Amino acid sequence: MNSDASPASGTAVSEVLRTLKILIVEDSETMRALLCALLHAMGVKDIFCAHNGAVGLKLFIECEPDLVITDGIMAPMSGYAMTRAIRKLRADDGSPARKADVPILMLSGHGTRQNVEQARDDGVSDYIVKPVTADLLYARIMAAISNPIHIVETPSYRGPSPRRRLVTHDTSSDI
Repeated sequence: MNSDASPASGTAVSEVLRTLKILIVEDSETMRALLCALLHAMGVKDIFCAHNGAVGLKLFIECEPDLVITDGIMAPMSGYAMTRAIRKLRADDGSPARKADVPILMLSGHGTRQNVEQARDDGVSDYIVKPVTADLLYARIMAAISNPIHIVETPSYRGPSPRRRLVTHDTSSDI
């Protein structure tokens, strides 16, 4: 992975990555293994994996990850539906759950405008089109944890502003 950081800041970045808890929700066993290997190579120690959104949501509630990486289209629950469910989580007092604001990166083989807009509208923080490189994954994780996005809440929606432009990270186009 390329890095322009100084050794001192690289050490700080390494420590941040080492302390992250990341949930991977991906129906392809090969892709889950690849993502785990990439995250381990970056220094991430706590990685939880699920093969669909329903299992991912259960793990999310149990493990309270700092970041979620999810595929979009899975059965029986998609990454889109899981994202909506995460954004709607509530604490015992009815307020938004602390972890409901977690960055959610969607990693999908479907980069159409419709898929990206659906992901944005469902509360996804960032959208990466497969195939993913180690450098791109690292850059998007660092952006997600170092630049938190503003969460908005209305009676029918809770998540990142659905009016924001969501950049797809495989081409120069953005939506």
